[in-house]
Amino acid sequence: MKVNRPWVKEYKQQERTVDNSKFYNSRTWRKTRKLFLENNPLCIHCERLGVTTPANVVDHIIPISEGGDKLNTKNLQPLCKKCHEKKSASESAKKRGMGKKLSVYKRCTSHDSQNFTHE
Repeated sequence: MKVNRPWVKEYKQQERTVDNSKFYNSRTWRKTRKLFLENNPLCIHCERLGVTTPANVVDHIIPISEGGDKLNTKNLQPLCKKCHEKKSASESAKKRGMGKKLSVYKRCTSHDSQNFTHE
C-alpha cells in the first residue's frame, strides 16, 4: 500500500532515450568485446595516471546514441568499472545540462584484482 506524502518529491524512474540492449546482448558484440579486452587488458584512463588496472568494460568513446560506430575498434576503449562509471556520469550530467563536469581521469583507489599495483 502506497502512502501519500505530499512533502516528499516523487521522481520519475530514469528512462533511456535509446534502448541498445538488443545490440549489447548480441553474439557479435559479445565476441567483439571479448577479443577487444584480450588485446587491450588495461584501463587506459588509469594507465595515463601511472596506475596499472585491469580493464573489465569496453566503452564506446562516442556513444552509440550519439552516432558512434558500434563495432569499430577505433571507437572502443578499455576501462575499469570505476573509470567507466565516472565517464558515464560525466556524459549524463552534460546531457542534462548540468554545468559541473566530473573528472574522468581522477585516480582510481580500489579495484578487485590483487595482481596489479595500485596507488
